[in-house]
Amino acid sequence: MFHAMKRFLMILMTLGIVIACEKSETSNQDADRERLAEMRQEILDLINAVPCENAEDWRPQALGSKACGGPQEYVPYPEAADESGELLDLIKEYTQLEAEYNKKYSAISDCMYVTSPTGVRCVDGKPEFFHMETTPSVVTE
Repeated sequence: MFHAMKRFLMILMTLGIVIACEKSETSNQDADRERLAEMRQEILDLINAVPCENAEDWRPQALGSKACGGPQEYVPYPEAADESGELLDLIKEYTQLEAEYNKKYSAISDCMYVTSPTGVRCVDGKPEFFHMETTPSVVTE
């Protein structure tokens, strides 16, 4: 009887540890996801604080990392206003951290390719992407 009770307690303790680890993993994942969301918002706030007066000062910049590869999105990057390169470093850090998050938590995402915008234009002081229409090449013989 004593051995059966001891064995039951060991199984119960093991089960408790497994459940605690799963909860910890979930809370760590939630905390990491929240950190990424805050970092993304910081990047967007920094970009939105720069008025778009000359489109030549801006370019599309990949941001984030999809689980199956490629960027999550593109953001308008104010090259001229980021003389120190701090914003670009933050964008690269965010992208790296999201790639690590995806790997760590076996994240899944759509694998749709996000096309880089052709460029940026200024509309009412805000940067706006544009895409050039391309026509397929016709091969004639």
